[in-house]
Amino acid sequence: MKILHISDSHLGYSAYRKATPDGINQREIDTYFAFEQFVDYAIKSKPDLILHAGDLFDSVRPNNRAITFAVDQILRISEKNIPFVIIAGNHEHPRLKETGHIFSIFNHIDNIYPVYNAKYEVLSFNISEKNVKVHAIPQCELKNQFESELERLKPDTDADYNILVSHGAVTGIQVFSMNEFNELIIPVKVLSEKFDYIALGHYHKFTKLADNAFYSGSTERFSYIDAPDKKGFIEIQLGKGKIESNFIELDIRQMIDNKPILCSNLKLEEIMKKIKDAVKEINPKEKTFRIILDDIPAQMYRNLDFSDIKKMSSEAVHYEIKANVLKEGDSSISANSKIDALTSEFKQFLEKQNIPEKDILLELGIGYIDKVESREEGK
Repeated sequence: MKILHISDSHLGYSAYRKATPDGINQREIDTYFAFEQFVDYAIKSKPDLILHAGDLFDSVRPNNRAITFAVDQILRISEKNIPFVIIAGNHEHPRLKETGHIFSIFNHIDNIYPVYNAKYEVLSFNISEKNVKVHAIPQCELKNQFESELERLKPDTDADYNILVSHGAVTGIQVFSMNEFNELIIPVKVLSEKFDYIALGHYHKFTKLADNAFYSGSTERFSYIDAPDKKGFIEIQLGKGKIESNFIELDIRQMIDNKPILCSNLKLEEIMKKIKDAVKEINPKEKTFRIILDDIPAQMYRNLDFSDIKKMSSEAVHYEIKANVLKEGDSSISANSKIDALTSEFKQFLEKQNIPEKDILLELGIGYIDKVESREEGK
């Protein structure tokens, strides 16, 4: 039996200022291009089953363009009679029930099986005369609710194949976390040999956790942590007692996180030369990149020729100069020029407030901080 395992497509994601000639955010289009490549592969390879392990969309309320694109692509799979199980992840799952769930748009599409009601569901398929059970646990509103649903997990001893699909951060020997405030925890004990295959989402790096358990990773690069990683999905050949896995790489935009430049003992002109040399080596056209300046004195940082750097980088989709600035008259490193510290400060501020719905306010606040941070360019 052939399975395609994909996750974290984040359709509708947007960042930075670069737009297409039609005025659409370029990074949003990039997410569509990656997912369409996957659908093309699925139609060509004709798997017996497709599993999407969460975060198909980037937000609870994706824009109309993202919704239309998703429906069009999923209809392509539906028309080929390929069973497609899609579970909700933390990005698209609403905090309030009255919001409604975007996955309801898939309810009446043939061969598409959305799982989004914050509870454990078992889906049954007859594939090549084999009884296949897909045990799906989507995002839940509360961590203890998710834990309760995990406790209900029970492979069907009468099934030929038992497959688990879920979305969360596995903890145990190592922590596979995205450090998002609403992420759910999957204890390592869930990775049982009683399941023939375990398809996981949420962690953006392709990872083999056990012989039968994988994170497929995201289909695009969404932060500089992802810069060195290949992005794609997994093709699984599943036979009784054996698994063959093949990671299929997608053709996506380059993201480069350049080696930090140590500035503490350099003159201004030397720092500028190193920055220019780095930009030339990167060859910015159509790329996203970041240059880190370590231990740069504040006065030096203020006197950098940002207009020259901007001119050299004008053909990039996005670039950043991240500076770890030395305090005046001190050798210690101050907070860097990014907005990362704001998230921590905002969390600490909310913790001290006696107000209801802290989780909702935290979600909104972090969302606004992320939007501002993504637009910071060349500072």
